[in-house]
Amino acid sequence: MHKFGWTDIDRAFVSRYINYLQKHGYMAKVINKHLTNLKTLINAAFIDGVHDNQRASKKIKDRDKAVEIYLTEEELQALYEMPLTGKKEHSRDVFLIGCYTCQRVNDYNNLNANNFETTRKGTRIIRLVQQKTKTEVTIPILNENLITICEKYGYNIPKANEQVLNRYIKDILKDLSEQLPSLKEKVPTKLTMKQKEALRKEKKEPETDLNGNVIVPRYDCVTSHTARRTGITNMYLSHKYTIL
Repeated sequence: MHKFGWTDIDRAFVSRYINYLQKHGYMAKVINKHLTNLKTLINAAFIDGVHDNQRASKKIKDRDKAVEIYLTEEELQALYEMPLTGKKEHSRDVFLIGCYTCQRVNDYNNLNANNFETTRKGTRIIRLVQQKTKTEVTIPILNENLITICEKYGYNIPKANEQVLNRYIKDILKDLSEQLPSLKEKVPTKLTMKQKEALRKEKKEPETDLNGNVIVPRYDCVTSHTARRTGITNMYLSHKYTIL
């Protein structure tokens, strides 16, 4: 066991920590999470007067982090109105439920009729226990599109494998980008190992901007978690809710 003090946290310390995590097979996303937790701990300890190493948190930066985007209300409505069938329709509908409920993929992908209720005042709600936090939440249904989607399936939402959902929603939004150019806008990001491997197999180089950053269309950045980010961001931008 190695003992470290607050003054030991410097660039070399962070590099050794990252090398340790990589050596033990942690993926880049998990490494970023650990670095974020470490930075939060250091900042909290500094605020509480436990140490005075002001530069410690500045030594910790996210590595290989892909850009996280959200879809605008206009893009959501166009996605909702897009004529689709089969698995593409199911994947689109499950993704939209995530956008309208602001839940994590493990929660919005497992909804069934038992989760839907109507209060005594007639408010339609979704009640569930979040898998990650084990917290019971009550979600008011605020968008009529959500009602329409749920009624389509008799409130028993079709399940969608997360990997399959990620693949389909990218393809769907790529098709939709012909109608909505905003989805084609290029944004700087970090490529995943899977994306790098695909480029190597195709013997292609990634597109870059003038600063050398890899850039990809927005539709290619969308994943199952984009649904939660989209819902929360649009709620914030509506100015009807506080951050809390």
